[in-house]
Amino acid sequence: MMSPAAAPLLAELDSLSQRAEQLRQAAQWRLSTRDPVQASSGLHESYSPHRMHLHGDPAAFEMRLARQPLGSLELSCLSFGTEVELEQAWTTDFVLVTTQLCGHSQVRTRADEVQGAAGLIVVDSPEAPVTKRFSPDSWRLNLRIGRPAIERLFERLYERPLHGPMHFHPAIAQDSALHERWLALLRLVTSQLGTPSAPALLGPLEEMAMLLLLTEQPHNHAALEQAAPPLPAPRHVRRAEEFMRGHLGEALTLAAIAEASGTSIRSLTAGFRQFRQTTPMRWLHEQRLQAVRRHLQQARADESVSSIALHWGFGHLGRFAGDYLRRFGEAPSATLRRI
Repeated sequence: MMSPAAAPLLAELDSLSQRAEQLRQAAQWRLSTRDPVQASSGLHESYSPHRMHLHGDPAAFEMRLARQPLGSLELSCLSFGTEVELEQAWTTDFVLVTTQLCGHSQVRTRADEVQGAAGLIVVDSPEAPVTKRFSPDSWRLNLRIGRPAIERLFERLYERPLHGPMHFHPAIAQDSALHERWLALLRLVTSQLGTPSAPALLGPLEEMAMLLLLTEQPHNHAALEQAAPPLPAPRHVRRAEEFMRGHLGEALTLAAIAEASGTSIRSLTAGFRQFRQTTPMRWLHEQRLQAVRRHLQQARADESVSSIALHWGFGHLGRFAGDYLRRFGEAPSATLRRI
């Protein structure tokens, strides 16, 4: 007998399944294929590099993928028809929140393993490898949120810079208030399918999704939420940061940065130590490393590690490679190879 607590969840999932079927029939981008190679290519284009392993009946394999942008968000649904395992190397520019509509999923990251049936909600974090295994009847509804938007909101919310990507706990606890709120949000988002959605409505929905994750889902920067808000950085520090962001690839000196910010080297250095807990040149170095990583993740076929590093101001390639490895835990060539 179904428990009273399970009835609302099943009703919610049934409603979302109907919306997902609507999405599957009328999405802007759709792919239905029995060819695992074509399916893998479609997944790569839509999500991230991966390896696909068929563990079920190959004759039953049929990947059905549908994607629909809604403003800056994107809804998608995915099924395979047979038991499949995906080894996902990474995502770069988005957070993907997946709601299990039916069937079963098992998800393994480096630190955690979660599994569940209908109602399981999984969060994919940028630059976090993950392995997923799906039952033959597994069907999932995904909401994609841009990584830059969620990181900018974090910085505005907690008034401090964010260093490194956000890694969320891979599942939303099914007995939590967040689980109930997320399903309600998903109902609102899916209600925009087939309607001329106004940006005035989609913007608040995106912000609501990001706030739910940032304030209620455990993540690796949660400790910053408890810290007292930092004092506003003085104008010369902000001017220096703006100047350095606009000239990352150039051979900047501390004197040139201080001059552009309208202060002395001594005052600029003291300002960065007090308000950024670093020096101007270390801050510049971090921005260059981040720029190189973004560039490597989206590089053209004719671009190399050395050309990209030089473009962003790294003249000593051996030192750059070592700094990159220490910062991101992999060689720059490994980042480039995953494209």
